[in-house]
Amino acid sequence: MLHANLYRTCVAAALLGASGLLMTGCESWTNRHDTQKEEQYGVWNATRLGVVLQLATQQYEVGDYDKCRESLKEAFSFKQPSADLEILAAKVELEKGTLDKASEYLKTAVQIDAKRADAYYLLGVVYQRWQKLQVAHDYYKLAWDIKSTEALYLLAMVEMKISLGQYDEARQLLEEKMVYFEQTAAIRVALARLATFRGDFDQATKYYRDATLLAPDDLSLRQTYAEALYFAGKYRDALAVLEDLRMNPDLPDKTSLLSILGQTYQALHRTRDACECFAELTRTSPHLTAAWIDLGKATLQMDDYAQAAAIAKKVLKDEPANVQAMILLALSQHKLRQWDAAQATLEKANRIAPKDTTVLCLLGISMQHAGRNEQAVKLYAAALEISPANLWAQELLSSAKPAAVTPPVPAPSAPQAPVAPAAPVEPAPATPDVTPALPAPDAPAARDPIAPPTPAPEGTPAPATDKTP
Repeated sequence: MLHANLYRTCVAAALLGASGLLMTGCESWTNRHDTQKEEQYGVWNATRLGVVLQLATQQYEVGDYDKCRESLKEAFSFKQPSADLEILAAKVELEKGTLDKASEYLKTAVQIDAKRADAYYLLGVVYQRWQKLQVAHDYYKLAWDIKSTEALYLLAMVEMKISLGQYDEARQLLEEKMVYFEQTAAIRVALARLATFRGDFDQATKYYRDATLLAPDDLSLRQTYAEALYFAGKYRDALAVLEDLRMNPDLPDKTSLLSILGQTYQALHRTRDACECFAELTRTSPHLTAAWIDLGKATLQMDDYAQAAAIAKKVLKDEPANVQAMILLALSQHKLRQWDAAQATLEKANRIAPKDTTVLCLLGISMQHAGRNEQAVKLYAAALEISPANLWAQELLSSAKPAAVTPPVPAPSAPQAPVAPAAPVEPAPATPDVTPALPAPDAPAARDPIAPPTPAPEGTPAPATDKTP
């Protein structure tokens, strides 16, 4: 009996042990199964995320931002952290102009991957649009520090330095990297811009020339190069580039090209060619007021004063307060000897623009012709007070203001008996020249406020004096 009870106890213990082992094994297998299931689910979601992200990228590239947003919404539902996903979402918000959301996505992206230079660059774009230039500069610098082989990040940082007035730092940085990015035209363009800010157009033309060699198909860059040549006084070189561009059928918009080409013709005294240029510009862009003013100036230089006056009146019909059109009309009226009409035109212009030195000088000429020399002197003096380096105002003032005569100092002599003083005789008033010469059409700009400056010999820098435009 005792043996039977002992046997039953042993069997029960064995069964209990076996069941415990069985239960432990089942639990371990269940845990492994759940882990594998989660891993497989994660892999599946990552695969789906990649497919949807690829679709969203294609939609973004073709500009279908609404569908792209729908795809991104589906991608976010997978709950998979992805810097690529956050950056693409930020790009869409940037295109839509919702900068706050773009900033949130980008900051999440750098939390996921702190080495994403493109995320820092786009954060710089956001803060640049917010006009927080120093913050934008710092983000661009972060992008550049991570990926110093990307010229885009360097140029963005340099642009912010220029905007912040750090010209020397920007130039030094570009010059240090110019050899490394020797095939990048944008580096030369940035250096040319900096040279332009310094007024060194000769140096700017050299950088622009190098840039055009690196990017010969960039028509806009070639036009900018021609403009730099114009401002450097190298009119013939500029003309060669501009005429070549004018014949290029691939240039979509020739508005600015025709404008600078016409001014180049004027600088070379090819006034008829300038007229044709400006006339074509008025036909293609009849709403462009500056084109009509330029055409009027060229017409005036060709001695067609009535036509110049007609052009000025056309502009004033659409823009009654256009001071440049009033100046053109007054000059035409001077040439036509319509002095009273010119004075009325200039007085109206003076009320609109009381600090315009050209208006003051022309009004002074009208006053001199009317015999009001004192008022003319005051007007010329007022022009010089506004612009002390104005050569034209200086010349007009000198011609209108009588020179002071210094009485001779008598030599010492022996004392003589006093002589009763003679009665004072008042000198007859000098008759002023009431008809000051107006500038001829081909005279230098110092004598003609509306004509382009007479070109100096090519290669000679323009003097740093304020001449009437």
